[in-house]
Amino acid sequence: MKYKLQHLWVLAGLVVTITLLPVRDAYAQEYPNRAITFIVPVAPGGLTDTMTRLLGLRLSQRIGQPVIVENRPGGGGILAMQAAARMPADGYTIILVFPGSAAVNPILYKTPPYETLRDFDPVARIAMYPMVLITKPSNPGTIKEFIELALSKPGSLNYGSAGNTTTSHLSMELLKRRVGIDLVHIPYKGESPAITELMAGRIDVLFQTLSTALPYIRSGKVRALGIATNQRSKLAPEIPTLAESGIDGVNIPGWYGVLAPAGTPTAVIQRLNREFTAIVGEPETLRRFEALGVDGWSSSPEELRSWIHGETERWRKVISEAGIKAD
Repeated sequence: MKYKLQHLWVLAGLVVTITLLPVRDAYAQEYPNRAITFIVPVAPGGLTDTMTRLLGLRLSQRIGQPVIVENRPGGGGILAMQAAARMPADGYTIILVFPGSAAVNPILYKTPPYETLRDFDPVARIAMYPMVLITKPSNPGTIKEFIELALSKPGSLNYGSAGNTTTSHLSMELLKRRVGIDLVHIPYKGESPAITELMAGRIDVLFQTLSTALPYIRSGKVRALGIATNQRSKLAPEIPTLAESGIDGVNIPGWYGVLAPAGTPTAVIQRLNREFTAIVGEPETLRRFEALGVDGWSSSPEELRSWIHGETERWRKVISEAGIKAD
């Protein structure tokens, strides 16, 4: 009797498994059959919001369902990430992420508000944007000359950022440690006030997104010292990379990716990845990306997972060494 009961339990388990497989397949085949909410962790307007709306429009056109862009600003992306993590893992909520929201926020707190690779499933990397190091025109014109100046006057020069723990802040802390200079941090509330203070001569140096800085570079209001990517940018091929100038280990591309709540069916993740990969490869998308100052940069879900892990560990070290705390 015991032998027969054991076999009955095994048989029941097989029946359940076989029964569930067609249900999962059917779900994947019918997805999507209603609107998808695409959360963006910033206020309307600006690069991130504009790009999300472009992606949402093309995704809607490709899948034949509405894609609703929902702005959830606040906390450097924390509020949006927490909201997205609580949504059903059914493929009908996705979120656009960037370095701060995906890789930096979770390591700034003793009790993290979320853990990106625990609470989310990667979908696809979307784009990258170069960061450029700029200085006021009265400072030396090359990165090596600026470093020599900073070494000769430790603690006397300062640098601005778009705010505490932003990419512009962490990038400079990484550079400081690579070349051994001592600069005073002055945070601002966004890129615009920071570059305004640089042009006014009240700060010495600043990491800025290339698309924002380029008009001021070309007008001579600021001076470019180098781009923090491995290759020169198509937007400004005349500006050398920091690596070309002998500054290694400061490859800092800003980037965007798409995540879904953890537990989203694999077939749905794969479908979304195929759609976003196709969108990012379209000539019209690339043309519009270029106008925004970003480059298409697609990936598989696994590559995005590895990328976020690598970014998190890199910034964890910088934050720890610099003693950076959340505001």
